[in-house]
Amino acid sequence: MASINKYQLKSGKYRWEVRGYAGYDSGKGINKTYHKAGFRSFDEANRYGKQIENEIANDTQEGRRGTMKLRDWLNQWITKYKVNVKEGSMIVYRYQVEHYLIPNIGGYTFRQYTPAIHQDFILGLLKHGGKDGAPLSYHSVSIINATLSNAFKKAKQLGYVTTNPTEGVEFPRAVKPEKTKLHYWSVTESDVFLQEAIRERDPVWYVFFLTILDLGLRKGEAMALQWKDVNLSDNSISITKTRLYRAEKGEHKNDIIIDDPKFPASNRTLFITPRLVKALTAFNHLFYGSTPYVRKGKKAFAGPNDLIFRYSWSQRDREMPLRDRTTNGAFERIRKRAGLPKIKIHDLRHTHGVMLREAGVPLDDIKNILGHKSIETTEIYAEITPKVVKSANQKYIEYLNNAK
Repeated sequence: MASINKYQLKSGKYRWEVRGYAGYDSGKGINKTYHKAGFRSFDEANRYGKQIENEIANDTQEGRRGTMKLRDWLNQWITKYKVNVKEGSMIVYRYQVEHYLIPNIGGYTFRQYTPAIHQDFILGLLKHGGKDGAPLSYHSVSIINATLSNAFKKAKQLGYVTTNPTEGVEFPRAVKPEKTKLHYWSVTESDVFLQEAIRERDPVWYVFFLTILDLGLRKGEAMALQWKDVNLSDNSISITKTRLYRAEKGEHKNDIIIDDPKFPASNRTLFITPRLVKALTAFNHLFYGSTPYVRKGKKAFAGPNDLIFRYSWSQRDREMPLRDRTTNGAFERIRKRAGLPKIKIHDLRHTHGVMLREAGVPLDDIKNILGHKSIETTEIYAEITPKVVKSANQKYIEYLNNAK
């Protein structure tokens, strides 16, 4: 507690001074004190003393918090403070914490982990943070950075730190992704691919890739579809969940992890093309026979809670859900046989978006069909293709003729 003493000046006037203990300086090995004189009243000196005591108490508390190891905080953050978070997101957070954050920076204390150290950490990940010292991608490092930033944000809210050292981190221009460039197939190329997919032994591949192409689904959305999502009364399909296939590895390699869609806007109802209705119906018959059951007066497929896309041909794997690696392998195998330009499965979704654009569908409608969070994402389909140019020119000619 501060000591307040009264003393007299040569002029005969009285003043007050404040003295107190400010803690122990472990670096110098001495006790620290504070002293200030010249206060004109006891109350003024007393207010100052209390202010200093509060500051010392806060500094001491901050000092104790500053010695906490990042590994201790990250474990506390992931188990205690990450509440009301989707399990899919938790799997991602845990993976970043366990595989990148704790092994690399867990030994630092809050006080030691500065923006400069964080910058070096990020650059190190980009250079040799992957398996066997290989570089990590910009996307992977940005997720790691976002995870740590989230943890520090909570620590700041709780008063453990005063600043977030992840703020302002710079990514070298050379590794920043360029503007997304669309890769897609034409209608003719898509048909060639589908005809080649029919030749696969297991019918699942034709139906799976047709579903993504005709509906413009994300791969995880297609992998999560259940028969109950299909409504035969109006040939619609409900997109209400996604498979976290990227998280189905390590301790989760035998799991099927279903989560909410990527964004709220990803919850949507789409309508099935006649060829997809035919394909889904035939595929359903392979598992359940030829007669759909009737529920609540509406026709629906049998096996409502079963995932749609399961192996149907192999005796060993029959009825086992598709896995990410096998979907990629099947896609590449079919593409090569068909002699088509190299694209990825996700580019079937882009192909659907381009087809909608070429068909004259407005960007706002394409946004809703594809389940984009914002129109900015959909604007990649504003790219002018030759077919769009030709259609626009034809409309212009018609306008000129009608204006005469």
